[in-house]
Amino acid sequence: MYKRILVPLDGSALSERVLPIAVFLAQLLGADIELILVVSKPAEEIPKKLSSLAKKEADDYLRKRIKSLSEGFDKKKLSYRVKVGYPASLIIERAESRKETLILMSSHGYSGVQRLLLGSIAGKVVQAARTPVLLVPANARSPEGDLVKFQRMIVPLDGSKLAESVLPHVLSLCQSLDMELILVRSYDPSFPGSSVRMRDIAKIVRDSAENYIREKVEELKAKGLTRVSYRIFRGLPADQITDFAIETPNSLTVMCTHGRQGIGRWMLGSVTNAVIHCSEEPVLVIRSSDKKK
Repeated sequence: MYKRILVPLDGSALSERVLPIAVFLAQLLGADIELILVVSKPAEEIPKKLSSLAKKEADDYLRKRIKSLSEGFDKKKLSYRVKVGYPASLIIERAESRKETLILMSSHGYSGVQRLLLGSIAGKVVQAARTPVLLVPANARSPEGDLVKFQRMIVPLDGSKLAESVLPHVLSLCQSLDMELILVRSYDPSFPGSSVRMRDIAKIVRDSAENYIREKVEELKAKGLTRVSYRIFRGLPADQITDFAIETPNSLTVMCTHGRQGIGRWMLGSVTNAVIHCSEEPVLVIRSSDKKK
């Protein structure tokens, strides 16, 4: 599981909203927390003195955040880094420097001391990072109005080996965080023909989807997971997944994306991409270990 939680900040209050979540997860997982702030590479015409000042301000800012976190967390497990360059690339580089790292960041942020739009940076990071990325919408809250909790995990499956590749990760995370697991299967039997024919096909497709998801539930139960169930939805997968996440309080949606190299790293699956952009609840994106380009 995760040994380090890497939290990119940009100086804004919105980006900092994930800090209590970082502490919560780190305490349960026994992980370290590392804060990172990337000062955008200055244009050539900007004096070096101003660039140095920006770095110093970033360093002061992160030291204050570390001091605040140390009041409720082991100081020895806290660290921070200031980098200068292209934010998304340096965040990914730092994350991939150590195995078992989770990138945790707000999916909506406004410019802070370094005038970064964390929302756009988050999008680039989740597109290309090989390490898991947990995106938390800045306004995600529990029904009581508190910070969102992680009580239920929603895992969409489409029958492919790619989607199923997250299951070992999901099993470990559910057991570590004591979460309920809900597998989701969506189907959309669009087929030209008469209404009678459509009803027959719809039933066949639904029965097939349910048999498949039931089999996965039983496999997970056999591996020791007790709180696992499933839901079947008819309709467009991304819409069904995001709607169900909203209806399921304190949930975390876990999805897989391609394990591609090179330029392929910048292409998410269409459903995963739609869920990331539309979800009002946290989404964990895990890149497949598939080595194909």
